[in-house]
Amino acid sequence: MTRVLVVDDEKSVRITLREFLQDAGYQVTVAEDVTAARQLFQSGIFDVVISDIAMPRISGVELLQEIRKGSPRVQVIMMTGQPTVETAAATVRAGAFDYLTKPVSEEAMLRCVGNAAKLKATEDEQVRVAEKAERQHKQLLENHARLCELETLRDNLTHMIIHDLRAPLSIVHGYVDLLKGSAASMLGKDEIGYLNTILININRLNDMIGSLLDISRLETGKMPLNPRACDVAALAKSVIASFDSLVGDRHLSLESASELVMASCDEEITRRVIGNLLQNALKFTPKDCEIRVAVSHKNSMVRLEVSDTGPGIPAEYHGKIFEKFGQVARTVRQYSSGLGLAFCKLAVEEQGGQIGVASDVGKGSTFWFTLPVL
Repeated sequence: MTRVLVVDDEKSVRITLREFLQDAGYQVTVAEDVTAARQLFQSGIFDVVISDIAMPRISGVELLQEIRKGSPRVQVIMMTGQPTVETAAATVRAGAFDYLTKPVSEEAMLRCVGNAAKLKATEDEQVRVAEKAERQHKQLLENHARLCELETLRDNLTHMIIHDLRAPLSIVHGYVDLLKGSAASMLGKDEIGYLNTILININRLNDMIGSLLDISRLETGKMPLNPRACDVAALAKSVIASFDSLVGDRHLSLESASELVMASCDEEITRRVIGNLLQNALKFTPKDCEIRVAVSHKNSMVRLEVSDTGPGIPAEYHGKIFEKFGQVARTVRQYSSGLGLAFCKLAVEEQGGQIGVASDVGKGSTFWFTLPVL
């Protein structure tokens, strides 16, 4: 209910306005002068004030000025029985919502109060929305700060664990390798296979530790890079050759432009990027299916693609798989620890390139990255 304050030194005016405003559904309070109005303002809240201009001791214009200063959203309607241009101008300058001449008809007063109440409600809503937005913004900033703090704690803990893991892993690897070499003649085929499996998984753990460290260095800009002229097609051919023993029954091919195109990149880092993409392709490509590596040149970039004929990746996961520890749901496709592609993304972007994937479920995937031409 809109709260209205009527300020007038004439009792009959106060009573009349109160009656027809209350009949119209307004909550009405009356004051006989500015002093009484001030006291009511101290103890209550109003939406609209209807004030006479000419009152004893303190004028309605002075009350208007006080209200606009202390409660700027309260709408004030000024009335006078002796209208002049100067009076009207003074009320407008002071910020009155409207200026009415006595005697005021019930229809004119209700229309004016209704418009003033709508404006007050609109401004109140704007303030509420702004305050809510400010609270939400503050909460978002606090949440962001907390997330950053938690991420820092997590990374610090990860680094501690990594450094603590490397030493015992190296010892285990050394002794298993020693055992395999010295006791091979006393072990059966199955036992040798067990030792090989242990060594393979130790190497996998070491690779994961190295990836974590490299990702951390790339994120903080502390990864040393050595950019130089690199024949990406030749580099891809070299990486493919190192995967010969892993290809099995799958078909792995390389397509490249006839002309030589040199990219500016760190050769070893780029080799690891290509290797990670090939590992993923081999992991999800069935037997007797094809994996294609293509190197091309467009505009000022060299583009390398690794296409597989695996199960494909749903569109909603295309961005997630490049996040640290990001994985696709197990029911569709899973990318190990989620570190390899995160490393690829950071490594490519650090060298001025881009990386992405094009994939449809059931049709395979094409991972691609670009590097600037030298």
